Amino acid sequence: MRIYLMRHSETDWNRAGRVQGHTDIHLNYNGMKIAALAGDGMADIPIDLCYTSPLVRAQETAGLILSRNKHYIEKGAITKLDDRLMELNFGVWEGKLSNPTLGEIDRTQYHQFFREGKPEFIPEGAEIIDDVIKRTSSFLDDISSRPDYQDKNILVMSHGCAIRCMLRRFSDDPQYFDKPKVLYNCEAEIIEKNEKGELYLSQKDVLYYDESLAEDLYKMT
Repeated sequence: MRIYLMRHSETDWNRAGRVQGHTDIHLNYNGMKIAALAGDGMADIPIDLCYTSPLVRAQETAGLILSRNKHYIEKGAITKLDDRLMELNFGVWEGKLSNPTLGEIDRTQYHQFFREGKPEFIPEGAEIIDDVIKRTSSFLDDISSRPDYQDKNILVMSHGCAIRCMLRRFSDDPQYFDKPKVLYNCEAEIIEKNEKGELYLSQKDVLYYDESLAEDLYKMT
């Protein structure tokens, strides 16, 4: 089993630095270009099936990538939607600019929110990190335990914070969320199984396209 865990491509809100969360935003033109380039770079990888967040930016990214994958098309493979892959719900922070110099989100509260256990601050209507860890971990446990998936290459399309939460299981750093890292648009982490049947992170920060061909590649740190 090999799982290609990928972040969706670029939206106008990514470009502007706005918090998206559950807000449903389409890819912009550059996002379509990045996804197409990533699809070209993955064209020779035999993708057997795909799971994606139901949010449109993830579905559009998956569609553009898979439309270039001959194996996926010829096999008549399927794409499944799974709510557990949705981005963290940021509540009243959604739509606000995340850049600390613009002052739309209090940075002290921001850092108090990104905590495991009991956060010191929770925006109205938001999920907490622990809940996203639970639902994304549940998804990964489910697909990795399926006997019919053990020889499959699976594309999983999700979101920056949701992916960060899913990868928490592979880190023993107690300050994991104090060092935020969000993948580039269409950047992937690869998860495999070892001889004992245990999941491990086999490759990190993989880009299947030349980032110089994309405009202003977006990355939030």
